[in-house]
Amino acid sequence: MSETNPSNTVGVDRRSFLKRASVAVCGVGGVAAACASLAAWSLSSAKRRLPTIVLITLDTTRADHLGCYGYPRPTSPHLDRFAAESLVFEQAISSATWTLPAHVSLFTGKFTASHGVCKALDGELDLEIPQYGPEAVNHYRSRSIAADERMLAEFLSDAGYATAAIVAGPWMKRVFGLDRGFDMYDDENIETVNARPAEEVTDRALHLMSIQAEQPQFLFLNYFDPHFPYAPPSEFIQRLTNSDSSFVSDDISPGLQQRIDRYDAEIMYLDHHLGRLFEGMRSQGLFDVALIVVTGDHGEMLGEHGVFGHPGVVYQEAVHVPLIVKQPRRYREVGRRSGWTQLIDVFPFLLDAAEIDVPEKIQGTGFATVDHPIVIESRTLPGINEGGDWFALIDGDMKFVWSSEGNHMLFDLRRDPREHDNLFANNPEKSRGLDDALHKYLASLPVPGPQTVAPVDRQTHALLKSLGYLR
Repeated sequence: MSETNPSNTVGVDRRSFLKRASVAVCGVGGVAAACASLAAWSLSSAKRRLPTIVLITLDTTRADHLGCYGYPRPTSPHLDRFAAESLVFEQAISSATWTLPAHVSLFTGKFTASHGVCKALDGELDLEIPQYGPEAVNHYRSRSIAADERMLAEFLSDAGYATAAIVAGPWMKRVFGLDRGFDMYDDENIETVNARPAEEVTDRALHLMSIQAEQPQFLFLNYFDPHFPYAPPSEFIQRLTNSDSSFVSDDISPGLQQRIDRYDAEIMYLDHHLGRLFEGMRSQGLFDVALIVVTGDHGEMLGEHGVFGHPGVVYQEAVHVPLIVKQPRRYREVGRRSGWTQLIDVFPFLLDAAEIDVPEKIQGTGFATVDHPIVIESRTLPGINEGGDWFALIDGDMKFVWSSEGNHMLFDLRRDPREHDNLFANNPEKSRGLDDALHKYLASLPVPGPQTVAPVDRQTHALLKSLGYLR
């Protein structure tokens, strides 16, 4: 792996390489029923050549359970090889702790306070299911995406890109609004608690890429597999547990060890099909010419701090996500970046890659100079997540956590990366300063526009409940 520049910059003149590069674009079609609505994919384009862009999100995938982020188990050999040809951002942080607001941040370059999609009593998305139990427990409202919000695919479509998405998780279904700007948005077969498997996402992606087109292409892929209830194919559990029996610790109960094994095997299964995706792109001549970004929407608690899942807490295990960027071969930089960055920085980076002017009222700044605060927001509702709202601000090595119930925390991440030693009480001045900075910054952000209204179908209600989002 090559040495990195001392600065936190991506050492590529993106404007220059995009103007000069001869880019073979990936063809995108779809299942037969979708082809009629995708005439744009086969039309020639008079516009200048722009890079094929593939954006991939790995739901519920902790960075520290991947080999390229130092995990000792062989969960991710294909992603590790991909990372060896890419830029690996070691300290990428989600802006939220669950799928919908994290993806809206990814698609808008905005923090939750600015795009507004969160659990809220005034939310237009009503997920009340009174027949399942007491209304106080099952009433779940979320704010929807603002009517005037412009999303990543809309910008790319306006610039001449053909846009397609294949998604796997229930929060990604089109009813929640993430389909804006996509010529094709494939959210089929999200019908069970295990959602849509990685094998099917990869199969459909490779089919799309096999159809030749002359327009520049944007393909968004969402993989869901590491999400609870952790049900990987048995062969991957066996392969993982046979590979490194020394990983089992006497300090971990058999039940917890089994949970970790199944979570890791889900990642290994996902990684296997990512490997198929990358190999398929290579065989079609697309891998080397494409700009590929792999990231996660949030992490997962596996018993740390006595917490499981991602119930709103903002510990590092829940918000530290992978972020790996592979540039087209001729202008590729390989290495690692140690500075902080966030999901909101992907949006301006991709617009810049497509030679699109970045809108002013966003918080993301791209990767060249991340000069916004590192902020995490978890806005909750009674009966859904215990512990109230949680906000966090990372300032250098220090992480301040604000709790709506007064359980504030302060951690030194360099000395205490697992956040065991709460320094809040012993550092009142530092805590007050970070508290003020956090709330002043959030209050300074542009407010969200008016919400859109969309009915949520009964099947999606039931699926979200089965996954623990409704109780």
